[in-house]
Amino acid sequence: MAPKIMRDQSSRDKKRALDIPTAGVHALINDLLAIDANDQASVHAKAAVMRELAKRHAFPSLEPLLPLVLNLNGRPYTIKDHLPFSPLFRVLTPKNQVWCTGRQVSKSTSLAAHGVVFANSVPFFKTLYITPRFEQVRRFSNNYVRPFIDLSPIKSQWSGTSTENSVMQRSFKNNSMMLFSFALLDADRVRGVSADRVCIDEVQDMDPDHLPIIQETMSYSRWGTSYFTGTPKTLDNLIYGLYKRSSQAEWFIPCDSCKHWNIPALEHDLDAMIGDYNIHISEKHPGTVCAKCRKPINPRQGRWVHRYPERRWQFAGYHVPQIILPMHFADPEKWSTLLLKREGYGNMTQAQFYNEVMGESVDTGQKLISETDLKASCVLEWENKKEPDPACYKNLADYKHRILAIDWGGGGEAGVSFTVLTAMGFRLDGTIDVLWAKRLLIGGDHLAEAIECMKWSSFFKCDFVTHDYTGAGTVRETVMVQAGFNLDRVMAMRLVRSAAQDLLVYKPPTEINHRAHYSIDKTRSLLYTCQAIKLKQVRFFQYDWSSQDMPGLISDFLALVENKADSRTSSDIYTITRNVLLTDDFAQAVNLGCAALWHINDAWPNFAAIAGVARITERQAAAERIDDDDDWADDAIGNRFMGY
Repeated sequence: MAPKIMRDQSSRDKKRALDIPTAGVHALINDLLAIDANDQASVHAKAAVMRELAKRHAFPSLEPLLPLVLNLNGRPYTIKDHLPFSPLFRVLTPKNQVWCTGRQVSKSTSLAAHGVVFANSVPFFKTLYITPRFEQVRRFSNNYVRPFIDLSPIKSQWSGTSTENSVMQRSFKNNSMMLFSFALLDADRVRGVSADRVCIDEVQDMDPDHLPIIQETMSYSRWGTSYFTGTPKTLDNLIYGLYKRSSQAEWFIPCDSCKHWNIPALEHDLDAMIGDYNIHISEKHPGTVCAKCRKPINPRQGRWVHRYPERRWQFAGYHVPQIILPMHFADPEKWSTLLLKREGYGNMTQAQFYNEVMGESVDTGQKLISETDLKASCVLEWENKKEPDPACYKNLADYKHRILAIDWGGGGEAGVSFTVLTAMGFRLDGTIDVLWAKRLLIGGDHLAEAIECMKWSSFFKCDFVTHDYTGAGTVRETVMVQAGFNLDRVMAMRLVRSAAQDLLVYKPPTEINHRAHYSIDKTRSLLYTCQAIKLKQVRFFQYDWSSQDMPGLISDFLALVENKADSRTSSDIYTITRNVLLTDDFAQAVNLGCAALWHINDAWPNFAAIAGVARITERQAAAERIDDDDDWADDAIGNRFMGY
């Protein structure tokens, strides 16, 4: 049995989006379809009847109009094979929409059809279409929008000698306009443009910093609606952030056999709904199956259900994987290709399969740690708050050592670096708990930051303080010492980028540098910390991401990216860099804290033992050992290996 909220909502949706009020309207529409498009008198009569239908409020959706006014490939255009896009054509629309889709699901065609019909339905309406690159917007304007205008049976009612029909701008007789632009590197091209609606396609490749500039084009409009469409990539991508802020609707498909409602989303039934190949795949025998009983299910019977219905009219979000469209689930050849892609056909990776085919955001191997791993390590019961939750400090005695770790701000690589401090505790079993953290948004006020650090060090009864020993760190440390802080409790860490030393090395004072400190290999230490997080040896407070605008602290780890650079003098250089669109301050602070606690307790983690990897015996080691005096390629085994 479907949940009540789903039943109520889906019945309203179906009535609103699909039904035409009266049987008489159906008859009129059928008559209109039979009108000769070459007969101008008939075309004028058609337009008059359509106006009459509009006066009778016969169209809660633009969908019934589509076959009357648009042609595609020589036939009246409908979305009967693309029903999931029905909400796009409703007259009553939300303030914002985001569509996360797989490739080849008719997203661009639907967007172009909607734009053309809506522009000719509302006088003086301006729609701005934006893609990252010029070639993308040129293709959309020429290959999708232009054919709908040129091949329309009522083209003469829409455009003529007084209207413009260029690649970057298309206007209509009712003074509505469709404008086209691109904004990969900057958004300067749209400055000065006035629009009522902004449609950003391939939004996954857009710079988030450009969105405020683009949306400012609607500041004077009483409409001010935004459409975002694209194919997801990673979990820190812009389209993923937009979808997380939306109502997150999924296409629920009922099973007639066991009554299970199948949800084609990765966190629910998506993988289990992909049935095996057989030659009988068709509309009657779809490739999609019930995740519970494995009987065939038809996505045509599906309906949209919003995870957060309260967001529906402010920010609607829709997920459209290929498997819910007839062109894929009812075509044996297409279904076979889909199954091959899942198995890696054409060098398609698993991440690419979920991105391109299923319209799902997934992590890639380039990221040092995934959001999934981070969420799994957020097992402490309390949330991180500006003022610490009592639960995070009521059992401080359970920790052998406590430390305040600090990563100083100062602009960073792209001006987005702020000081972050975090309180951490080392448990008797070797686990490290990240108790609390705070990002200080007070700029370069070194004195104020030093006071904050002393305050929280005292609050959490920290045994030590560790910080990155840069020039900025030296100033703050001096302020703390002058205020009476014990210098012996401060572990100064200087980050180095090469692997030419041990992971953590003590550097005694010299005549040049009178401050004793530790030199820490940045790359290897981050690898240690992230591996410890994956094995739940480092645990966090509750995951604190709430939106793209409020990403919290833990998501800073998602900014860490593996990078391998060529070297002219030796082997490749492996480094950890930062995604320039994200901050990594909290990750660096936690890394310093982990390294300090492991060093203080002489308890660097044994990852093999923690993961349960069996230790190699002496006998196995001896069997693997090769005599240096022998050339293995000359022995019998080597010859067999080489095929001789």
